[in-house]
Amino acid sequence: MVDYHIESIEVHHGREGISLAKDYGQLIAKYANEGWRFVQLVNFSGLSLSERRIDLIFEREKREGSGII
Repeated sequence: MVDYHIESIEVHHGREGISLAKDYGQLIAKYANEGWRFVQLVNFSGLSLSERRIDLIFEREKREGSGII
């Protein structure tokens, strides 16, 4: 069995271009230290300006007594 975690990061558009609300590299490292494996990045930048985001998907083997996070 596998647990999954999705971390959403807002995409901001400004005069200098596109920026992310969080550093995805730091998030991947943080979750790796907690036993999560980075699986995929899903790009939702085609949504309306207020909804644009990317989702980072992580998985790890289900731990005893844990549920879906």
